[in-house]
Amino acid sequence: MLDEFLKNELSFNREAGTYLFYGDDLEKNYRIALEFSAALFSRNIENEDEKSKIKDKTLRNLYSDLMVVDNLNIDTVRDIIKKTYTSSHEGGAKVFILKNIQDIRKESANAMLKIIEEPTRDNFFILISKRLNILSTIKSRSIIYRVRKSTPEELGVDKYVYNFFLGISNDIEEYKEQEIDLMLERSYKSIAGVLKEYEKEKNIVVKIDLYKCLRNFVQESTSLKKYEKIKFAEDIYSNASKESINLIVDYIINLVKKNKNLKEKLEYKKMLRYPVNMKLLLINLIMSI
Repeated sequence: MLDEFLKNELSFNREAGTYLFYGDDLEKNYRIALEFSAALFSRNIENEDEKSKIKDKTLRNLYSDLMVVDNLNIDTVRDIIKKTYTSSHEGGAKVFILKNIQDIRKESANAMLKIIEEPTRDNFFILISKRLNILSTIKSRSIIYRVRKSTPEELGVDKYVYNFFLGISNDIEEYKEQEIDLMLERSYKSIAGVLKEYEKEKNIVVKIDLYKCLRNFVQESTSLKKYEKIKFAEDIYSNASKESINLIVDYIINLVKKNKNLKEKLEYKKMLRYPVNMKLLLINLIMSI
């Protein structure tokens, strides 16, 4: 459901626009972006059945005037620019949902600036980011909308389950469909095997095992020797994709957020945005736990 802010945006009946949706729950950001896109597509349609069909297609990313981009590069930006000058397939708005905008490179950002600053008629851009600390040139050209996390009550779970999944609504909904004991521990020593399985099939069952390994490591960390921590970091580096490493770093930092050296750990998180020695970063982070 769209909140008052987005309903008001629709009431303005803008001819074009650029939005920045940001918040910790990226899946929720994307879901709301799709709902807002569906509303844009159907804002001049009165037939409820037709509106429902448009919404269904949009939520499944099947609507012909919707383009969803996971990671922007210069070639994708050029493709987007071309599409902004083509006619709409459905005779209405065209919407471009651009995920992970915080990771956009300078060359791609510079190419994007012109079209998001003054989008041509019936072109709408929805930029998605986890944080608001993105390029100021992009931020200043966007209508900013914060997507708040759902509460434990809204998701129908207790605080332990909520915190286990860091409040990520999609993970929690998938977990609720399973019969999995979150209290049953998984040793940090099995991280390599769990990651190999996770990279093959990123389902919620394996993801829970991954989180259990990380939680067990944090619990045991004070009694671990230096070489044991280094091996744990190397096991992660050898078996995880960059996307998974980002997930792991984020999860570990959330687990130790009351730690007095949290500021130092947050710096490691920021470094992931840049070309760095990933193995060294992981070892330094793990050694600091």
